[in-house]
Amino acid sequence: MTKKKSEWFFGLSGKANLVISLVFVLVFCFLDQLIPGKTPVIPNFVKYIAVNGLIYAIASLGINFYSGYLGETSLGHAAFYGIGAYMTGYLTTRFGVSFWLTLPLGMLAAAAASVPVALAGRRVKGSFMVVITYAFCEILRYIVINTDELGGTAGIPGIKPPTILGMKITKMPFLPSNKDGYILILYAIVVFLAFFTWRFVHSREGYAVQAIRQDEIAAEAMGINVRWYRLKAILISAVICSVAGSFYAAFANLVDPSMLSAMLSINIFTMLVIGGRRSIPGAILGGFIVVILPELLRGVQGLIGLPFDPWYILYGLMLILIMRFRPEGILGEKE
Repeated sequence: MTKKKSEWFFGLSGKANLVISLVFVLVFCFLDQLIPGKTPVIPNFVKYIAVNGLIYAIASLGINFYSGYLGETSLGHAAFYGIGAYMTGYLTTRFGVSFWLTLPLGMLAAAAASVPVALAGRRVKGSFMVVITYAFCEILRYIVINTDELGGTAGIPGIKPPTILGMKITKMPFLPSNKDGYILILYAIVVFLAFFTWRFVHSREGYAVQAIRQDEIAAEAMGINVRWYRLKAILISAVICSVAGSFYAAFANLVDPSMLSAMLSINIFTMLVIGGRRSIPGAILGGFIVVILPELLRGVQGLIGLPFDPWYILYGLMLILIMRFRPEGILGEKE
């Protein structure tokens, strides 16, 4: 009897991955306190990349429910990301609402916005669904651009960072840098979502969603409520993406219409394609790849004096190679 392949990183168990990643994150955050000096051991810019990587990992885990386990292609998940971001930006700056209260409100708003997309999916699928999700995202973007209350094209600046017990997470006295608070909180969210996804996939609901992906007609003949599980998949997906958007708005201290752009939707979907559909570590890896590679290539651009950004060339080349030689993604599951 062959041993089942591990669903986590390095072929290790989930517990082993949790312990290793926790030790790594703690060392990453507190190394500057262990090795004091005039310059930080880990540059602030590296921690900035880590925060963005964790935010994108959350978004990638979110779209995995819809474009991974359900198997529908979406070019509109920036809509849910942007809804979370705008809900946080608008409520915190206009009404002084706590960031932690805007999180569930953004989740509710994203869930409500996903319902019409799910209803549209009752009649169309495949390439038609791609057009619907893309159009939905663009409609929201143009609504935001033309709404003065939401800042129009300028967006909403001056978003304050979250606080815990009256202290800003950017100014925690026991943390070496203003990014470490975000890293610890976002890491905890990624761990929770990884466990939640694993439980969902191995539950009755998860098996039902995957049966719909493989053969919708057969699934319905077996008594699976296809419409309900399609709705459930996009609801979960939208809610998770809204959380990523809320944290990005707080981290960037700004929200603008680019958070509802088609390019961001393509990036979110690409994270999953590169990392691997229906793979928890693949979704996380994809989020970090899309953040780290552009920064590395910009350094190369400046070093050798290229007149253009090499990321876009590698971006297209990487997608072509993955689609040709590993269509399931780096860590994705084959059908």
